[in-house]
Parts: sequence; structure tokens; C-alpha cells
Amino acid sequence: MSTITDSRPEVGINLRPFRHRVIDDWTDSELVRAAEAEWPDQRWPFWHRYENGKLASKDPLRYPPACAELVRRMLCLPISNLLGVADAFGDWNCHAAGLHAMPTDSSLGVHLDSDHHPITRWQRAVNAVLYVNRNWQPEWGGAFELWDSTGQSCLERIEPRFNRLVLFEPTDVAWHAVAPVRGPDMRRTLTVFFWKHADGVVARRDRASFSQSSCCHGGTRDA
Repeated sequence: MSTITDSRPEVGINLRPFRHRVIDDWTDSELVRAAEAEWPDQRWPFWHRYENGKLASKDPLRYPPACAELVRRMLCLPISNLLGVADAFGDWNCHAAGLHAMPTDSSLGVHLDSDHHPITRWQRAVNAVLYVNRNWQPEWGGAFELWDSTGQSCLERIEPRFNRLVLFEPTDVAWHAVAPVRGPDMRRTLTVFFWKHADGVVARRDRASFSQSSCCHGGTRDA
């Protein structure tokens, strides 16, 4: 297993516009290809369907085998080492996590994530996203967009390159979005969330909070 799980925290962490990190060729490419090959189509009965067209798995016991192994590896990430966020732990019940898919013509507007777990009341600490599409083309859209602290201007785009892992800290200023998907294939990602014990921290957002902005202008990371 060649999964990248350790690094000096000060190397590779980007603090602008908010704390994030991109790790290319994160794990065994054969395993990620297997996840893509076994990925459920849009008729899978275990999708939760959002109004914006996004699909998300509902039951971690239904994950295909390669997807399940990748999610397991992601939940074992040493978040303190990789992103410098201490005391975080993964949610092995994968609430709202797991397989995410965005079909053609879907998008995800500029928003802040909910800041706490709806059942346990844990505080959200880190999101981890792995891109699964092997032959994704930049012109197909679907980039992960990082916006400024006001949610008014996009400062960076991260392309959904195969076997690319993105970690970010979803704080009160971590406005982000997914650009419209325009290609012939749906955008496939595996996502896990890390949390902290709230310890008296007051919850501000029961659900995602969306900005009025919809267009992205700024640099692109295709690296």
C-alpha cells in the first residue's frame, strides 16, 4: 500500500483563502481505478438526491468494495500531520459522506458547510475529498472553487484530477463551491468528514449557508 499518510505539517499546507492541502497520487492508482469501475450509476437505489442534482450515498454498508476500502483509508488519515488540525477524528458512520456524484449540468453554489454534526453535535473540523474520475478533462468543469472570506470572489480552482486528495478546514470563512459539470461523465468523489468534540462551542449553522455569488474568477490549479 502506497498511501501518503505522513508529512511535516508546515510543508504543503496552504492558508489562503483558508487552510487546505492538495495531495496528488495519494494512494494506489489500481484501487482508485477499481472504485471508478464499480461506481454505481444514477439508477442506484441507495442515492440521496439533492435539489441541485448532486447524488450522495445513504448507507455505508452499501458501498462497493473498492470504494469502501478507500473510505477506510481516508478515515485513517493523520489529520494533525497533514493539515495541522489537532484532535480531529473521523466519523465512521459516514453521515452525509461516502460516495458523491455530480451528473452533467449539476453544480454546487458558494457556501459554508454546516458547522456541527446533527446527531452527535460534534464540531466539524476537516473535509477530505478524493477524486475518482480517471479521464476527467478540464473543459468538463467540476472544479473545486475556493472563495474569499466574504464569499464574493473566487481565488483558486482545484481541478478534479484522478487520485487527487483535497483536505480543507471548513471554518466560518471557508466559502467554497463546485463549478458546473459540463462533460459527458458524472463527477465522482469519495468524501469523509472529521470532527472535534464541541466542548462548549456554540453551533452557528444547522445546514449549509449559501452565498448569492455564482461565478468564479481567479487562478486555476491543474497541477
